[in-house]
Amino acid sequence: MTSFPAPSSVRHATVEYEPYRVDKTDGPKDDFTIRDATPADNRQLIALAAQCTMAGDISLRIDRGPDFFALNRLEGERWKVGVAERDGVVVGCVAVSERHAFVNGHEALTGYAGDLKVHPAHRNTRIADGLSHYAERGCAQLPPSAPVIITVLAGNRSMERRLSGPRGVPPFRRIGTIRTHSIPILWRRTVSDRDSISIVPARWSDLDEMAALWERVAPLRQLAPVFSAKALGDLIRSSPGLDISSYHLARSPSGELIGFLAVWDQRAFKQLNVVGFSPRIRAARRAFNVLAPIAGGQRMPRAGSPLNCVSIAHICVPAERHRVLRSLVISAYNRLRGSGCSFMNVGLDLRDPLTAAMKGLLAQPTDVNVYLTTARNGVAPDHLDERPVHYEIALV
Repeated sequence: MTSFPAPSSVRHATVEYEPYRVDKTDGPKDDFTIRDATPADNRQLIALAAQCTMAGDISLRIDRGPDFFALNRLEGERWKVGVAERDGVVVGCVAVSERHAFVNGHEALTGYAGDLKVHPAHRNTRIADGLSHYAERGCAQLPPSAPVIITVLAGNRSMERRLSGPRGVPPFRRIGTIRTHSIPILWRRTVSDRDSISIVPARWSDLDEMAALWERVAPLRQLAPVFSAKALGDLIRSSPGLDISSYHLARSPSGELIGFLAVWDQRAFKQLNVVGFSPRIRAARRAFNVLAPIAGGQRMPRAGSPLNCVSIAHICVPAERHRVLRSLVISAYNRLRGSGCSFMNVGLDLRDPLTAAMKGLLAQPTDVNVYLTTARNGVAPDHLDERPVHYEIALV
């Protein structure tokens, strides 16, 4: 697999491109091609992403401008994007990447397939199948038993129908569910353990200590990335919107590092825009918007407006220390008050004991299911035990 550099002269999508219009197609003829994406596809891929709404209680459109590939570059050491093209127009895409991660406590090479998008006017099994086979071929360099995962928003029926492997596409089985806890930023909250836990911003001089804690905690989670101090530092330096100061450190009274996380504002390369609300959320939004100004928070946006939020990334807290995670989350929450941010998103496996940290924070849940290939080229993947899955929701 290969990667390629970002386009150097692309402006932000909202002012640089007009979303393309395509006519609905009929008939069984194979009038499309699947090929590797190139930087020249950037504008059309941004437009494609804008047409592929994520439906849910809050339906969202993702603006991937100015650089569609910025997110893909963060997904693994080696990556590639494939596109489906019809009559010179990009009507679908998929991405694959390789990651060094912990599998059953041991470092292993793993694969991830994501970003499967097909323009609504071109949604049929042929294009989706073609992109699925492209992703399968993209994992050919992995060891035969290497786990390859995908994630699917709970309730996405069209994707769920594909998971059994119809028409020869790769089959998958579910291995976990990541719940995104969307915490509204309202009134100031109290850190109840502030006498026993101090929260401080990270400095570059903390990097070795952070990496050492990660190396102790990450093997206890399935698919947590492998980070040395150098790898973590390189990631921070190369990630838009992320800096060493984005990391919050929890220390004991003796100064021992006992946990950390990053608060990642990704609006430089991924902006969520509200398309609509379910009836339940419409009612909640009305109440929320009455309360928000009183509590010093930001109102929930109307449909058609950006949803200003941040994602919590690189959670590194021992499973039995949920109070440490709660202190970190509340400290980050308090710092976000008055920043214009409406929500903070925290993703945790439903089986993770750390989910106790989310109690009482008025979080709205969104579930993403994690699936593993059942076989690749006739070889079953390594069996995964019951450790909770680590998944970075910031990379969705």
